[in-house]
Amino acid sequence: MKKKFMIITCCFLMLVLTACGNPKLKDGKEVIASIDGKEFSVDDLYNDLKKNYGENALLTMIDTYIAEKEIETTKEIEDYVNEVVEYWVSYSESTGAESLEDFLSGYMQIYGISTEDEFYDFVMSDYKLSLAVEQQIRDMITEDEIKDYYDESYTEKITVRHILIEAAENDTNGEKAKKQAEDLIKELNKVDKDELEDKFSKLAEEYSDDSSYSDGGLIEDFMASGVVEEFWDASKDLKIGEYTTEPVKTDYGYHIIYKVSEKEKETLEDATEEIKETLTANNMQSGIYVNQAKAELRKKYNLKIYDKDIETSYNKSLEE
Repeated sequence: MKKKFMIITCCFLMLVLTACGNPKLKDGKEVIASIDGKEFSVDDLYNDLKKNYGENALLTMIDTYIAEKEIETTKEIEDYVNEVVEYWVSYSESTGAESLEDFLSGYMQIYGISTEDEFYDFVMSDYKLSLAVEQQIRDMITEDEIKDYYDESYTEKITVRHILIEAAENDTNGEKAKKQAEDLIKELNKVDKDELEDKFSKLAEEYSDDSSYSDGGLIEDFMASGVVEEFWDASKDLKIGEYTTEPVKTDYGYHIIYKVSEKEKETLEDATEEIKETLTANNMQSGIYVNQAKAELRKKYNLKIYDKDIETSYNKSLEE
């Protein structure tokens, strides 16, 4: 987006300068600047901009157009964009700016955005493009990819409550953290079985250093690929209603784990949609997949590039 707005701004300046009766070179080209007797034409500037920013600027315009065609503006999308804008309005106020426009003028001029309306359009365009790419990536997932993920990464699902005790900076070997975890286990040992989960939840809220503390340490329906190996192995070995009687050490610290439930591995047919969602989310984090999706969308809309230099550069990028 930065390059898009940069080239638009520069092209606007060229039009203004050309319309103001600029001097001309001997070949009739408009002069945009001179220094030490050296004159630079509007064509010189245009060719340099095209060489350095032309492909990116063109593709940004094309992708924005495609996104508008692919993604209909719904109330849900409008609500999301408004939420983003409202967040930045609030953030701008926290910086001491008098308004979002004031904040943007000092922070986002490089994107060519200076008003709230322009910022809204920027967020809307960017979000629609993201949705279009996500949709395309999902459509590109093959049956073989789904089967491979099912065989290699899809497992039964376990729900636990857990308490994480992190080692403090002055606890070099983690001995204090381990001792605290052991003391909590001793406290759990005194609790009746029918009160155990409730007690565990309260201890998690009070002592756990994991973000799940606010929900009593609850982690629901995770698979082996979603947690570190030590945590998975300990959770898998527990029976429902049991907890680890020794702290489980991982790179995060010492864990106490209480097993709430376990679901058997679903059939491939039942798991397909969930796997698609997982693969889509994973692939959205990859620049390679995102670029492939954008290329497929452009092909779908019969992209033709008539400028030979940009066409050659674009085709080369598709081969990389």
